[in-house]
Amino acid sequence: EATAARTLPLEGARVVCQGVPGAFSHKAALEFFGDISPAFVPTWKEAFEEVAAGKADYAVLPVENSAAGSVTGVYDLILRYRFYIVGAVDVKVEHCLAAGKATGAPTAAVSHPQALSQCSEYLEAHGLRPIQWSNTAAAARYVAQGAPAGVAAICSQEAAREYGLTILEEGIQNEAENTTRFILISREAILPQDAGKISLCFALPHVTGSLSGVLQRFAMAGLNLTKIESRPLPGRNFEYDFYLDFTGNLHQPATLELICALQEELPRFSFLGNYSER
Repeated sequence: EATAARTLPLEGARVVCQGVPGAFSHKAALEFFGDISPAFVPTWKEAFEEVAAGKADYAVLPVENSAAGSVTGVYDLILRYRFYIVGAVDVKVEHCLAAGKATGAPTAAVSHPQALSQCSEYLEAHGLRPIQWSNTAAAARYVAQGAPAGVAAICSQEAAREYGLTILEEGIQNEAENTTRFILISREAILPQDAGKISLCFALPHVTGSLSGVLQRFAMAGLNLTKIESRPLPGRNFEYDFYLDFTGNLHQPATLELICALQEELPRFSFLGNYSER
């Protein structure tokens, strides 16, 4: 069931982010909602639980980074909870190395695994041992609150300032134009009139040319494929779900007709959302 709307209802929304204040998800929430004070939880799963329990209307979650690739765990949770993507925003991600009063000369860097991956060249060049943490801003808070000597944080400048850290070096990510795409998820599918992106997930029968046949139908409908990715199915060797993003709007009859046809034909078909990107 979906709700057609002229625009995505944002006013007065209750929003949850994974992490702590100063996290990149917090920055994405501000991009979506302006001046807002979201709730924070430690894990992506807990963010989904907040929405499932009706304690939040939306959750802000990362799905893809231009350098490190997809955040596959979030897609898995979308399918598990049967939630919908209702918005997307690209956030420029600039990492810095930040130290607390007791850090001294850094010998290790603590941060989220994605951030460590995005700064791998800097870590290697400076001989810093990576330490995985739940979130970049949580790593900054950990360093501020008394991490062992020699442990610095990789985080945003905003998080460093939030927790009173000293920025040792800015722009330490591998790619200068490092960008993370964040999505807004909801229990309800909301279809704004200006929506321009559609996300789907489905499995395919083991028949030669089955994927190319589906992709050809998108092309014949004039829909531009912007992303395709496969994920292995748990407990099934060499069987996959395919995630697709493409341009389109379900208010267009030809697009809606194609989606309805694919829903009838394809195994494990899931409509993940029709939404606007910022």
